[in-house]
Amino acid sequence: MDEKIQVYLNKKIGNINRNIYGHFIEHLGRCIYGGIYEEGSPLSDENGFRKDVLDAIKRIRVPVLRWPGGNFASNYHWEDGIGEKEKRPRRFDTAWSAIETNHFGTHEFIKYCQIAGAEPYICLNLGTGTLDESLAWVEYCNSNRDTHFVNMRKQNGCDEPFRVKYWGIGNEIYGKWQHGYCSAAEYGEKAREFSQFIKKIDPDIKTIAVGANNPDWDLEVLKRCGHIVDYISIHIYLNPDKDNFYDIVAASSYIEERLKLLKSVIDVAGSFLSFDKEIQIAFDEWNIWRKASVETQMEEPYNLADSIFACGVFNSMHRLCNSVTMANLAQLVNVLGAISTSKDDILLTPIYWAFYLYSNYMADTFIESVVDSENFSTDFLNLKNIPYIDASATIDEKNKILCLAVINRHKDNNIQAKIDAFGGKISGNARIFELNGKTPFSFNTFEEKQNVRVIEKKPLTVDNRFSYVFPAHSTTVIQVKYE
Repeated sequence: MDEKIQVYLNKKIGNINRNIYGHFIEHLGRCIYGGIYEEGSPLSDENGFRKDVLDAIKRIRVPVLRWPGGNFASNYHWEDGIGEKEKRPRRFDTAWSAIETNHFGTHEFIKYCQIAGAEPYICLNLGTGTLDESLAWVEYCNSNRDTHFVNMRKQNGCDEPFRVKYWGIGNEIYGKWQHGYCSAAEYGEKAREFSQFIKKIDPDIKTIAVGANNPDWDLEVLKRCGHIVDYISIHIYLNPDKDNFYDIVAASSYIEERLKLLKSVIDVAGSFLSFDKEIQIAFDEWNIWRKASVETQMEEPYNLADSIFACGVFNSMHRLCNSVTMANLAQLVNVLGAISTSKDDILLTPIYWAFYLYSNYMADTFIESVVDSENFSTDFLNLKNIPYIDASATIDEKNKILCLAVINRHKDNNIQAKIDAFGGKISGNARIFELNGKTPFSFNTFEEKQNVRVIEKKPLTVDNRFSYVFPAHSTTVIQVKYE
C-alpha cells in the first residue's frame, strides 16, 4: 500500500473546542467511591481524593467533568450531599440498586474540578426531582445574592459562588429505564421551562437538552426548547466483537454518521424556528460497552483496538468541530473506565493513552486534509468503505506548529503514506508520537502497565513532501514547524 495525505495549511475549517476531550463520573460501581474518592486511603489527600488518580487526570488535561449521572442523577437530591459528612443521610439509589453515602456531594465535586483544572458540568434531576429543587441547586452554586440557599452555601464554607457553567436538563428521559420517562413533547416543554428559569438566576449558564440519537425525538424536543437551550446531547455505546479488530476500529465511522445526522436535525429545526444562535452537540456519553454489568461493577477491560476506536472518534469530532463542541467519555475511572484502580495502585488503560495523545499533542485549529487510502468493510453495523488510513490535521497558530494525527487501521500491515503540505512551508525535524502495542489486542495490567502507551519516536527531517511508514494497528501524531 502507498497512501497519500494532503494537508492545506491555509484552509482553516474551524476551531476544535477542547471540551471534546471531556469525561464523566457517576455514582456507580467504583467510579467515585474507590475510584476518584477513597476516604482513609494512604493514597488519598486531605479531601479524600486519590492523589494518583488526580495526577493521571491532570496529565490528560481533562477540560470538563460531568456529574452526578447518568441514571443516578434522576433520583439524586442534592441537599443530601452538603453539610457535615457524618450527618448526611444514607439513601438507597433506585437507579443502580446501591447504597449511597452522600459523602461525595456538590462541594466535593466542585473542589475536585478546581484541583483537576476541569470545568464542572452538573446534570439535574428530572426524574424524582422538581423544578423548585433544581432552581435551588443552581442558586446555591451560582448566585451571590442575599438568599436562603446562598447563605446556606456560605455556612458550608464557600463565600464565593461556584459559577457552574454547564447544566444538563435531565438524563436519557426518553428511556423506560429512567426515572421520569416521558414523551419528547413532554420533555421538550420541561427543558424549556427549566432552562428559562435557570437562566433567570444566572444568564451565563449553558443548558444541555436530552437528545435520544433519534431524529424524531430530537426534532420534537428542539421545536419546543431549541430557542433557549444551548446544546442537545447524544449518547452512543457500541458493542463490537472483542475478537474482531476491524469491527472495533471501524465503529468510530458509525459514530460520525450519527453525529452528522444530529447536526442535520438541528439544521432542519433551525430552518423553520429561526434560532438566534446555533445549537451545539454535547456527545456527553460514549464508549465501547461489551459485557460489563452491575454485577461486575461495570468494569470493562480495554485493549489497543479500543484505543484506536477512540482516536477515530476524536478525528470524527475534529471534522465536525463547528457543531460538536463537548464530549464526555463514560466513564473516567473503573466504570467503563479510562483509568482503573486497586486499593494500592493505578492502571492507565489504552483508552487513557488515546486521550493523552490527543489532548497533549494535537492543536486546536482544524485545517483541511485529504486522504487517499484503500478501504475495508465489516458486517458490524453494516459499515462500508472504511479507510485504513484516517487523518486529522490541526495547527497551533500561535507557535506555528502543524499537528497531524494519522490512524493506521490495518491489523497486520505497516502502511507508507506520502504526505504533501500546501499553502505554507514546513521544514526541519518533526517530533513523532506513537500509540501502539505489540499486538492488535495488547492491553495493560497492574503487572505489565506499559504494553500499550504513547512513546516519542526518533525525530524525522521533513519538508513539504515527505513519506512516513505508519505501523500496523497504531495512531501517530507528527508535529513540525510551518511558516
